[in-house]
Amino acid sequence: MYDYIVVGGGTAGCVVAARLSEEAGARVLLIEAGGRRPLPAMATVSAWPSLSGSSADWGDQTVPLAATGIAISWPSGRALGGSTAINAMSFLRGHRSCYDAWAESGAPGWGFDDLLPMFMRTERTEGRDPRLRGTSGPLRIAPAMDRHPIAAAGLEAALEVGQSGADDVGSGVQEGFGPCDLNVVNGRRQSAADAYLAPVLHRPNLTLVSDAVVQRLLVVGDRCSGVVYRRGAATERAACAGEVVVAAGAIRSPDLLMRSGIGAQRHLIKHGIPVQLDLPGVGENLYDHPMCSLIYSSRQPVPAGTNNHGEVVGLVRSDPALTGPDLQLMFVDIPLRGDGVPGPAVGEGYAVMVSLMRPFSRGSIKLGSAAPGARPVIDPRYYADERDSEIIVRGLVVARRIGDAEALARWRESEVQPGRHVRDDHDLREYARRNLRSYHHYAGTCRLGEDEMAVVDTRLRIRGLGNVRVADASVMPSPVSANTAATVYAIAERAAGLLRSAATPRG
Repeated sequence: MYDYIVVGGGTAGCVVAARLSEEAGARVLLIEAGGRRPLPAMATVSAWPSLSGSSADWGDQTVPLAATGIAISWPSGRALGGSTAINAMSFLRGHRSCYDAWAESGAPGWGFDDLLPMFMRTERTEGRDPRLRGTSGPLRIAPAMDRHPIAAAGLEAALEVGQSGADDVGSGVQEGFGPCDLNVVNGRRQSAADAYLAPVLHRPNLTLVSDAVVQRLLVVGDRCSGVVYRRGAATERAACAGEVVVAAGAIRSPDLLMRSGIGAQRHLIKHGIPVQLDLPGVGENLYDHPMCSLIYSSRQPVPAGTNNHGEVVGLVRSDPALTGPDLQLMFVDIPLRGDGVPGPAVGEGYAVMVSLMRPFSRGSIKLGSAAPGARPVIDPRYYADERDSEIIVRGLVVARRIGDAEALARWRESEVQPGRHVRDDHDLREYARRNLRSYHHYAGTCRLGEDEMAVVDTRLRIRGLGNVRVADASVMPSPVSANTAATVYAIAERAAGLLRSAATPRG
């Protein structure tokens, strides 16, 4: 019998389990589908692309996309630390306007100023504004020590063409171009497991069960009494006297809820799952940051990257009238592009990446079948809203202006993709669809709010269940203009605080 069961030892789960177990009398169980032992490549900062498709990746794929007609891979972490164990280690807050949009659209108490103490609690920075940045948190964040020459030239090029500079582009209050903070310590990746979980695994009140997939929550009426999980060939149960925290991510949190009978009634009945709670928003509101890159061949060999391949980013507005930036540009020292798009080999080219950070399009996560282990059906519906393709075209225009700047002349041989013959907006839209990549920032599928499509309330409690909360990227009601890891850490810190404040005093 546990006081808390945390489902998922990923980014959020590591934080929640570590914080809840600070109370010596609270018995905490953390269940993770991946293994305890990190892969050797996880520590090597530049090796992150090799982790997609590894044993630390769930290995999901989308349905064939309407934009391209082909399915694309959707990697996510299946390991302690979750996606922070396999991602590119960028650590950026979204612009404050993103979080204020949450508060204004039905999630009061979730604006930027509300979340700022949580952001600060996660991080340890040096030489930053102490009113905005943390100085004593578990995560040691800083820009790359030795900036790659492509990143350095890209930053110079952006400033050359009139873009503004930013000395702390990840703070949440700045726009423009500047160095990106990274979760790298002494030249090695720092995941959520490294920062939060490993230092506290000795606690006698914290139990970790790894290599175990939670199959369903045990729901009776408006309460959850525990979970059923499978470990190897054995099916086991864990009982919970307090609260269950679902922190399995934007793909597997809604999948688990639906398998537990929590979701849209019609969809559950279709798969023969008894309905425990009719919540039509489960699995809906899926969004991601679609990416498209300009690919250049290089005049000279591009040095191998020793950092994360993307050390400088820019936040820009596609329209000056917007309340905040909706595009991110990044200078990438490898010619990163969509599957099947031709271009130079690594070492012979580079990319200027454009990502749509506040997309209008929404997709869904559905059950593939009720069979244990069945893959979810993932349909991100990229560019379903035509505004998205119009915005990313504006980003490509900005990126091309920067890519043509004199500061990049000693590297630039030619624009390989899309090529100089592609000039008008129609052709650029078609190129954006053809050279489509996911930024792997999946979110929104158990969104917080107060309307009938919201899955959790503003205290992260599942609407209609007394002791189950969701704490991961799935609760984010709308996109943030940044890589999602920093926001997930803050959500998890907020969740832990909410859980501890609601706990019944123990005698």
